[in-house]
Amino acid sequence: MFALKCFFETGGAPERPVPWSRLWLLALLASGCGAATHVHRDADAGRRGAATARGLDFVRSVAPLEARHTDGDAQKAKNQGDVPLEAKRTPDEVDASVASADTRPRLYAPAGLVKIHEKPDRDAPVIGAMRAGQSVAMRDTTLTPERKLKRLYQCDEGWYPVEPRGFVCVGGGDHATRDAHDPRVVASVAALPDLDSDYPFKFGVSIGAPQYKRLPTPEEQRSLESGLDAHLASPPAPIPEKGGAVDATPAGRPPSEAFLEYQRASELPLADELPAYPGMKVAWTQEFDANGRTWLLTPDMTLVPKDKVRQKPLPTLHGVDLRAQPELSLPLAFFWLDDQPKFRMGADGKLTKSDEKFERHAFVKTTLKQARGPGGIYWQVGDDAYVPYNTVSILKKAPYRAPGAGPSDKWVEIRVTWGYLIAYEGDTPVYATAMSPGQDGIANAKYATARGKHYVDWKMYASDMMGRDKGADWYVQEVPWVQYYKDNFAAHGAWWHDEFGRPKSHGCVNLAPADARFLFRWMDPIVPEGWFAVSPYAPHAKSSLIYIRP
Repeated sequence: MFALKCFFETGGAPERPVPWSRLWLLALLASGCGAATHVHRDADAGRRGAATARGLDFVRSVAPLEARHTDGDAQKAKNQGDVPLEAKRTPDEVDASVASADTRPRLYAPAGLVKIHEKPDRDAPVIGAMRAGQSVAMRDTTLTPERKLKRLYQCDEGWYPVEPRGFVCVGGGDHATRDAHDPRVVASVAALPDLDSDYPFKFGVSIGAPQYKRLPTPEEQRSLESGLDAHLASPPAPIPEKGGAVDATPAGRPPSEAFLEYQRASELPLADELPAYPGMKVAWTQEFDANGRTWLLTPDMTLVPKDKVRQKPLPTLHGVDLRAQPELSLPLAFFWLDDQPKFRMGADGKLTKSDEKFERHAFVKTTLKQARGPGGIYWQVGDDAYVPYNTVSILKKAPYRAPGAGPSDKWVEIRVTWGYLIAYEGDTPVYATAMSPGQDGIANAKYATARGKHYVDWKMYASDMMGRDKGADWYVQEVPWVQYYKDNFAAHGAWWHDEFGRPKSHGCVNLAPADARFLFRWMDPIVPEGWFAVSPYAPHAKSSLIYIRP
């Protein structure tokens, strides 16, 4: 996304350049709270969204240290299908698609990320944001004297109240606009995520390419990409499992008229200051053919050549909705390693391996009964079968409701050593799945998942994550379904590995994207219509509790 970018800071400076459109995150350090210092808040009231120094909290929450840069085994994805390009859409059609059947006046985000403030004042806490291409309904179109403030650091055209709460600045720079026909708004619609899919973007790994900000001519491509002719004549071979393959299939469609108009109306440099360097994980929503190649349109409205991106199968793990599948009530066994043979109890009371197997990543009802067999202790799982103790994770109902959770509150229990997550409404479990905690487990170390009681502090549909690990930079564009709960740590979707149940992350809670999407939509605060990010803000938007145990 243009502005809501998560960057890793070392010694006060980002590891890689932060584009100008994202610098407002840094500016928030000096707004809202007044200083970049630790903010002391009541543990419950603050995490539930008390109106305190939101500026610093927002910056900390959108600057995560985490996104595991690893390539584990993966299963074939069902959600990596092509997304049709919105070819030749008129501004009126875009306006109608954005506003749907809602005829209320709307504000549009033309570029970057437009902040939503608690009050009509730039120094007021930031309680949400909308992304380029999105629009939000206005509660009122009348400008009061208070909303007409035009001090130098304030707002060109005044502040307007939006649904369901908050105020947005209109006019100038990257602020909101009332013009649905703005070429930036119209073109950005094609770069928005598909929020009805577990995978809101398509994902791949760059082998090294510029991120072009405008369509380059063949000559400009050769000037920035050394050895381009040889590369196009002999595309790189697939790398089994880990790296995936370059898909050289043309899109079969040209760029849309909306995109071309955006290019004509904007004075854009040739390339972004941040290249899609080798190993960088990139995201895109559309693709089209132009100037001899196929281009991937990123959510930042940059272009990456398709022939320089490897694509691999994505995780297909999906947890258990315990309300829809009562036959899979807790406790459950989760097969986190490999397919596991079923052992059967013979008439002599001994366990013997059979030809039947439980599939890897299956959730199976278990009784918690144990028996001794070859090599040690076995769990009884499923239809009177047994499996070795260390081949499964056992998902059990929590012995008590988390401290601070009410009888009808939504809350989540995470077990670090067992690698699972269970969502509750009061005392009733509603969803269960596997997750990957930090690589350092429960140790007091750099990549451990922080235990204790936390609350969702910020939610956003996607966020870039970057950093440096083992002497190498890593950057992941558009990590999906992000819910921050402590400083820079979040529960989020992870498409780059398929090892859920194993410790894999830099401290965050890695979830299969299908599970991350379910939890994102279920947990509080709910993201209002037209918003891209939201913070809990009492009493309007409460927050779900996340209880992390060993």
